[in-house]
Amino acid sequence: MDIRCTQSIYPSACAGASISYYILRPVGVELRGIVQICHGMCEYFTRYTAFAKYLCSLGYIVCGNDHLGHGASVPPSGALGFFGQHNGWNVLVEDVGKLTELMKSRWPDLPYFLLGHSMGSMVARLYLARCKQGDLDGCILSGCPGPNAAAGFGVQLAGSVIRSHGPMYRSGLLSGMAFRHYNARIPDCQSPFDWLTRDRSVVALYQSDAKCNFIFTASGFRDLFRLVQYSNRLSCARSAPHDVPLLLIAGDADPVGGYGSGVRKVAATYRAAGFRNLEVIFYKDCRHEVLNEINREEVYGDISRWLEQQLSARASLLHAQQS
Repeated sequence: MDIRCTQSIYPSACAGASISYYILRPVGVELRGIVQICHGMCEYFTRYTAFAKYLCSLGYIVCGNDHLGHGASVPPSGALGFFGQHNGWNVLVEDVGKLTELMKSRWPDLPYFLLGHSMGSMVARLYLARCKQGDLDGCILSGCPGPNAAAGFGVQLAGSVIRSHGPMYRSGLLSGMAFRHYNARIPDCQSPFDWLTRDRSVVALYQSDAKCNFIFTASGFRDLFRLVQYSNRLSCARSAPHDVPLLLIAGDADPVGGYGSGVRKVAATYRAAGFRNLEVIFYKDCRHEVLNEINREEVYGDISRWLEQQLSARASLLHAQQS
């Protein structure tokens, strides 16, 4: 099957910066929907190419942007892991929304789904809180962090580092606070990034990739900790349209999701806010990047099944409204 791949840019919510975005569109097949991917920390959209091509084979258009300070979205005055000096977390959310608007203007009648991974799952949750009813037909959260009591301290510590060294400073202290325990339950670690996946080839590629293996700026860490704070508030879930179907996927050996406990807390928050169409899937022994795990085909299949369910429900609702 032919897939048309395009890359372009749009203005970031951060003045003077541009955001690179990508569209993969299957050619010669009936288009069934759009899946927008919101990538995680220290990575970029094209790491999802294999998954995107799988979705294209099912008839979905797939799109996504490189967050500011990631991949191809690093302006000359910026740096990897830097989203701006003030409220960079909000820039990420607004930039994701800009791509959604762009895609919906081109294909206004297609069902629209958002998939956020890790840091991107928090961005997706905050974007969902700003959506109106009907904006999204479903949202998938992969490897989502739950509430963390240390996030407030992290914001304060990052602020102190910024005052002492500037917003672009890369702090081993902040990096250690965020990641030092992630390999704690993995025997015979061979890489600082073994917590990502059991697929050693993926880990090796990640470790050798300068656009992945870097330390966030102090300002970037402050924004990261704020994302943890804001996305896990009950008010965030309550602000979102409660009829949006949610799918949470995670490895039960993922430290980012608290080995399952954090993901369960996220699910409980959305249920408490009134969400009823919510499914949680844990994958045994899987680590953080379930889309890059050794059983990724199983994960792909579960996502495909869930998307099919939402398309069927949407079609039934439209049919009932027209009857």
